Amino acid sequence: MNKIVTSLIALCMFTVTVQAAPVQPNQPLHWFGEQSNSYRSLTPYGNNTKAGHYVQSGDAKIYYEVYGSGKPVVLLHGGVVGSMAEMGQFADKLKESHLVIMVNTRGHGKSDIGTVLPSYKQKAKDLHEVFSALNISEADVIGFSDGAYTGYQFAADYPQKINKLVAIGAGEWAKGFVQGGRKDRNTPLQAVIDLDPRFWAEQAEIRPQQDRMAEWYKQANQQYDQTTVSESLFKKIHTPVLVLAGEKDMNAPLDTVITAYKMLPNAQLAIIPGAPHPVFVVNFDAVWASIAPFLGSK
Repeated sequence: MNKIVTSLIALCMFTVTVQAAPVQPNQPLHWFGEQSNSYRSLTPYGNNTKAGHYVQSGDAKIYYEVYGSGKPVVLLHGGVVGSMAEMGQFADKLKESHLVIMVNTRGHGKSDIGTVLPSYKQKAKDLHEVFSALNISEADVIGFSDGAYTGYQFAADYPQKINKLVAIGAGEWAKGFVQGGRKDRNTPLQAVIDLDPRFWAEQAEIRPQQDRMAEWYKQANQQYDQTTVSESLFKKIHTPVLVLAGEKDMNAPLDTVITAYKMLPNAQLAIIPGAPHPVFVVNFDAVWASIAPFLGSK
């Protein structure tokens, strides 16, 4: 496995100087860890002036994009290094028959950072504002990593708004747990940037508050240190949930994923053999083979 994907497994979840490459409107964006043989959509997810919209949610403007038509499905990317572009293969599949809504969570892509800690409860509120702006009464949600935890919270707080949830790479989260097998969250931001300078250079061009990136990174890690996702949340979720993960996920270890599955009142489980945290990056076909029938079932 290459260095970038290995590092993505470990992190995924300024005033730092990033050499910004010129990014034109409607230019397809590089996603974190993207390789020459990786899936790359021709649609500029996260940078599409024709599909992009904003909604005010408390102290932040939240950016989202809309594609296709039909039954609504929301795509939520991962945290810190996450972007709409990483969910491009899902969007390309789904927009043929669905209304696809892609959301940049606080501090990611074109969304504002805001001032409050980006808790999952706050991110669920932000998502609810997107639903309200689009006048959507109910939708399916597919979330990866941080996006999956937002999906859990959204399903607990707004059960009438969610039909089904696909939670990828997100299990039980004990307080103090640090993803990737690390002992703490002291990885310097510059070390994260150095893993994929092109990604961060493009992000520096499109983010509305690039001068606050160091603050945002610290804020995100503070929130993760406070986070607990346990039975008290899972037992509130009666939405059908597909809990999906790679067998070798270091951010959501297999035992935590199975524990979450057992705690959820109405859940199915899919484990992709030998796959890491970004399971859909390394084996999209197997992931899609689990998701498609789940979304299609009554």
